[in-house]
Amino acid sequence: MINVFVIDDHPLFIDGLKAAFSNENDQIKISGSANSAHEALPLLKRSRAKVVLLDLKMPGTSGDEFCLVIKKEFPDKKVIALTGETDTTLLFNAWNNMADAILIKHCGKQELVSVINRVLEGKRMVGVNVPEFIAQRNINNPDIPKLTSSELKVISLLSTGKSRSEVSSVLGTSQNAVSFHVKNIFKKFKMNRIVSVIDEAKRLQLIS
Repeated sequence: MINVFVIDDHPLFIDGLKAAFSNENDQIKISGSANSAHEALPLLKRSRAKVVLLDLKMPGTSGDEFCLVIKKEFPDKKVIALTGETDTTLLFNAWNNMADAILIKHCGKQELVSVINRVLEGKRMVGVNVPEFIAQRNINNPDIPKLTSSELKVISLLSTGKSRSEVSSVLGTSQNAVSFHVKNIFKKFKMNRIVSVIDEAKRLQLIS
């Protein structure tokens, strides 16, 4: 059974998720919930949930900010941003803060179940109806290197100190594929040292 913790400021939405997973057919259980980041933090410390469904637009600490807190405080927990917002800046910030997946709230139950299982396998995913947020973030600034979503994932993971081998494991791809992305990143930044690239990416707020 996969225990899931839900953070959303709409209690009816949480109730709907609990009802959707009330039987054991999907092997998923909503084992805890909170209506704000402030309420969630002490509960997460005691929670055995491996997956957190996180709304991005909430009073107080926003979900995109709280995502980073969760990833730092509870590195064993996977975070799925489940939001009704289509603001590309908000989506970019959540992804940049290491959300394991981003889904729109009106996604079907089947997609949600699939994504929950895949993030537990170490994948990072963006739902089929999620607006393109990386390209939109960079389109109006010609000075920002235009990274693909795969390249952004690679540089984000490398910036946490992971090796290329570890990055390939997290992304579920080959080490050659990671090296290919790194080669393209070097070309786009016109640099040949990963430390320099990471520093510049942080300066441009491409990664945190």
